[in-house]
Amino acid sequence: MKTANKLLALLLALSMIFALSACGGSTSQPATPASPATPATPATPAAPATPAAPAAGEIVINFPSIWVGTDSKAAYMAELIEKFNAENAGSIKVVVEEQTDYQAYRDKIRTTITTGSAPDLCILDTTFDIKAYAESGKFMDLTPYLQQGWGNDFAEGTFDAWSVDGHTFILPFESAVFTPIYNKTILTAAGWDHFPATYDEFFQMAADVKAAGYNVMGQMAGDNAWSSMLWYSLIVEAIGGKDVYANGLSDPAFVQAATVLKQMYDYTFDGAVSATAGDVNGHFIGRDTAIYLNGPWWIANFYKEDNAVDGKLLADECEVAVNPSYAGGKGQGGLVTTVQGFLAAAKQDDPNKEAAVVKFLQYMTDPEHVSELALSSGAMFFVKYTPSPETSEISQKVTAVANDASFTILHVNGAFPTAFSTEFPAAVSALVLGEVDEQGFVDMLQTAIDNAA
Repeated sequence: MKTANKLLALLLALSMIFALSACGGSTSQPATPASPATPATPATPAAPATPAAPAAGEIVINFPSIWVGTDSKAAYMAELIEKFNAENAGSIKVVVEEQTDYQAYRDKIRTTITTGSAPDLCILDTTFDIKAYAESGKFMDLTPYLQQGWGNDFAEGTFDAWSVDGHTFILPFESAVFTPIYNKTILTAAGWDHFPATYDEFFQMAADVKAAGYNVMGQMAGDNAWSSMLWYSLIVEAIGGKDVYANGLSDPAFVQAATVLKQMYDYTFDGAVSATAGDVNGHFIGRDTAIYLNGPWWIANFYKEDNAVDGKLLADECEVAVNPSYAGGKGQGGLVTTVQGFLAAAKQDDPNKEAAVVKFLQYMTDPEHVSELALSSGAMFFVKYTPSPETSEISQKVTAVANDASFTILHVNGAFPTAFSTEFPAAVSALVLGEVDEQGFVDMLQTAIDNAA
C-alpha cells in the first residue's frame, strides 16, 4: 500500500513538472494556427529600432547621406558601412543620417555649413560652390594623407581643378567620363577598320562615312546643346591640354576648337541646329550615325532589347575610342570628365577623430570596394579600379580609358560659371548659321560670363 502511494505521488509530481515546462513557452514551439472561421488579427508593426548607444570611448562619425533609399549606390553603401562598423566595433562607428530627397539634402547641407560647422562627412555635387567651401576653413585638409600614397589610387589630375593653393579639402569621388563610342559596322562600311587617332584623320574618316550614306556624329544646338558642348570640350582638351582653363577663355584653344566644331556640323544629321538630345540618341539607336558621345549613364541603353535590330544588340556593334589628338595640340592622353559627387569631411580638433574619419574615407575609396560599388550601381569613380568581370564589356572599356588617362579636365560647362552653359546653345547656333565667326562665338560666351558677374 505504501509502495502504491509512493508511486502515485511520483506520477503526480512528474505530471506537474511537464505542465510547468509547457507553460514556459519554448521559442521553438510552433504557434497555434488561427481558426479558419476567425481571421487572425494583424500584428502591430514593431517600432523602429533605436540605434544602439555608442560604446564608451567609441568615435562616432556622423554621415548625412543621399546615397540611400532608391539611389543606385544605396545597397552597397549600406553593406560597406555595416562591414566597416563591424570591423571597428568599439572604436569607430559611422552613423548614417538618411535623406532621400536630393534637393532637401542639398538645402540641409548648405544650412548646416552656413550656420554652423560642417558634418563629419557629407556628399556634395556641382550645385554647391565647391571653391568657396574649400576656402571656408570648415573642411579637413586631406593633402597630407593623399601624399602618403592614398592619392595614387585616384586618376591622374583628379584633384587639380578642386585644390586651393595645392591643398585638397574636397575630394572628387563619383565621376562621369566622356569618350567617343562608335558603330563598327558603319565604319567598316565606310572602309575604316579603326577609329581615327588624330583630328586630321577624323575628318578623312568623316568624308568617307558621309559618302557611304551615314551621319558621322550627333550634334545639337537645341535645349542645352549637350552633345555639342561635349564635342567642344573634347576638341578644347585636345588642343589646349591640361592647363587650358588656367587663363579662362583667352586661351587660343577656344577659338581653334570653335573652327573644328563648326566643321563637324557638315557631317551631322539635318536640322542639328534645333535638335535635342532625343534626336541625337534616336539617330545613333537607328544605326544611321557612326559616333555617339555621352556620359556612362547611357551605356545601359546599348544593351536594351528594345534597341536591338534583328535580334542584334546595339552593344554588339559598338566599340569605345579615345579622343583623337590634334596636330600641335597639348592634350595627348587626356580625358574629359565631370564630377557627379564629392566627399567632404569636417575639420576636426580631435586628432583621433580626424584619423577615424580618414580611415573610413580610405576604406570607402579602396579600389576593391569601389569596383563593387561600380558594379552594383553602374556609376563611375575617380578611383582607379579594376571593373568586375560581371560589368558590361562597354563599361569595362570606358573604365580602362579612364584608368589609362594621363590627365583629366572638366567639360567646359563644369569649368566655367553657369552663364557659360546658359549662353552656349545660342552661341553654337550663331556660329553654325554664320551669324558670328569663331572669335565672335567665344566673345558671346565671355560677354555672358562678364554680364553675370
